Amino acid sequence: ITGGAQTYLANLYEIFKGEGHDQRVYQFNDNVHDPELELVPHAPKVFNGGRALDLWWFNFLLPLKFKSLSKEDTLICHYAFHSLPLFWKKNVIVLSHGCEWDIPATSLSQKLKIKIAQWSFKHFKYLVANDTNYFRQLGVDIKPKERMFEEVLPGKWYIPNCVDTSVFTNVDPATDFPEHAIVVPRNISHARGIHLSIEAFAQFKEKFPETTLVVVGGGGDEQYKDYLNSLIQKHNLEGAVVFKGSIPWALMPGVYNACEMTVVPTLQREGTSLSALESMACGTATVSTNAQGLADLPTAQSDITADDLARVMIETYTSKDSVALSQQQEVRTNYNINKWKEGWLKVISQVQIR
Repeated sequence: ITGGAQTYLANLYEIFKGEGHDQRVYQFNDNVHDPELELVPHAPKVFNGGRALDLWWFNFLLPLKFKSLSKEDTLICHYAFHSLPLFWKKNVIVLSHGCEWDIPATSLSQKLKIKIAQWSFKHFKYLVANDTNYFRQLGVDIKPKERMFEEVLPGKWYIPNCVDTSVFTNVDPATDFPEHAIVVPRNISHARGIHLSIEAFAQFKEKFPETTLVVVGGGGDEQYKDYLNSLIQKHNLEGAVVFKGSIPWALMPGVYNACEMTVVPTLQREGTSLSALESMACGTATVSTNAQGLADLPTAQSDITADDLARVMIETYTSKDSVALSQQQEVRTNYNINKWKEGWLKVISQVQIR
């Protein structure tokens, strides 16, 4: 498990397994073989189109699974973008993990994804979105945190991400983290705002020189990594910013408990961040931008600028214990996995009754 969508799928699988449903997962062939997997090959490397081309390739080849897909009672399609080749199927639940495009769109591919999302919203009866921003982008009048776990329109549900608070709680801290660590649990990409966290931390560290920024996540192209290193040098943060790489999901409770504050500096393409929720459930004060789905969370929020993020980081850190307690209580009450399970079972029941 390397990200929020994979965590979501794993939790969803366990819920349906517990209810006695047979399940199959249609995914890329990543050399993992299991009777419950239906595998689709990646795009040939000769095309050299990266992940963007790979996702289009998945759509292109998915119709080859028509025979198997036609036998499924219900399909849950992660991301509206992949619903296009399923246009013929009746019982499809389109699942959004947040907008799949920048706002505003910055490429032809993203503009096409918006068109597909708009078509999918009208074509398929059922949708589960994990944030209210997705609804707003499709023209629905709904405010952040409004109508949680409810049917916003007929067949269209808002079910925010939730966390297993028996797993993400106060546990023994990881031992290989600096004493005053500020963790950024984000894979390395521009949309995830790693550069923003470094620029904000440069200001934050002036007031709290004992702190270290620790980035936990993988990925990132070389050009972006070079840019991050240039920011570290520019702000004289050598040794004060540490890149830990990916850490297994099962070890993340210890990571959050080892850190004094969590920062989620996302710029684009974000739903109700599981990382933020998991951090808050562990009792670690959590700061985020107010980008997209993050506005639905009880994080301490900033605008998407380094200056404002630094301001909120400083304010939160000075009262981190009280902030952490308040956030932990709200997550345990309103974003626990039992409420998420109840919401999803209502959706499945609605589809099966039809």
